[in-house]
Amino acid sequence: MMKESLAKNGFMLGAFAVVTTALIALTFFGTEDKIEQQKQKKLLSVLNEVVPSEFHDNALYANCTEVNAPELGNKKAHKVYRATLNGKPSALVLEATAQNGYSGDIDIVVGVEVSGPVSTGSSQDVNTDSLNSESENVNVTALALSDTPAPTNATHQDESGPHTKTINMKVLGVRVIEHKETPGLGDKIELAVSNWITTFSGKSFSPDNLAPWQVKKDGGEFDQFTGATITPRAVVGAVRDALLYAQANHSVLFNAPNTCANTDSVETIDAVNVNEAQPHSVEEL
Repeated sequence: MMKESLAKNGFMLGAFAVVTTALIALTFFGTEDKIEQQKQKKLLSVLNEVVPSEFHDNALYANCTEVNAPELGNKKAHKVYRATLNGKPSALVLEATAQNGYSGDIDIVVGVEVSGPVSTGSSQDVNTDSLNSESENVNVTALALSDTPAPTNATHQDESGPHTKTINMKVLGVRVIEHKETPGLGDKIELAVSNWITTFSGKSFSPDNLAPWQVKKDGGEFDQFTGATITPRAVVGAVRDALLYAQANHSVLFNAPNTCANTDSVETIDAVNVNEAQPHSVEEL
């Protein structure tokens, strides 16, 4: 009798577990596309925040390239949006991921003004040697380069060449797109919670002076949060690495093929107020 009771209870528990798992799976797959769409809406809404309209006269959402670069965090492709003013390169918006957040990855975008000489030309002029993942420069995805033949005499540029020449750079804005940091502590990286993220705006960047690009606890210029240093440290490091990447690869990025040419108009997408607090499900450690 006891065996029958245990078997019955075990069967009921197993059936309950199967049904619950199936419901969770259905919910995930049923909302996956909607979640991704909401993330895209939020990203499009912040492009003009990190690069104000006076710095460009083109549609940022329709001019970008995709790159796989360790400097931008993890192994997924990140988009780099190109801003132009009167037909000349003026700014970049780089997606990046801080992988060392307290509760996981922190996705950000970094808008940076690019002033000084930037070599431009057709996508046919892109040096594919400099796009190799083993080089110090950008690795544009195979999709972006599939129709772009490499010049037969392609060689690395020296320090005076267009891909490595140092240019003046100023941060126009940084925003956090997605994170899972602890509410009340690490979520201060979000504009809806505090204005900490705006401290990047207007700062000049030089690869020859990286000491300021740390939190104050590490000898830099950026405040850490009370009881939460890991999160701001991760964001500052991700911004610094993105700026280093932009400095080293600005010409290649501006000349790479456009992978956003067929992006739907933002006029068809509902606006998202990035100043509204977004709920985050955080598993306390």
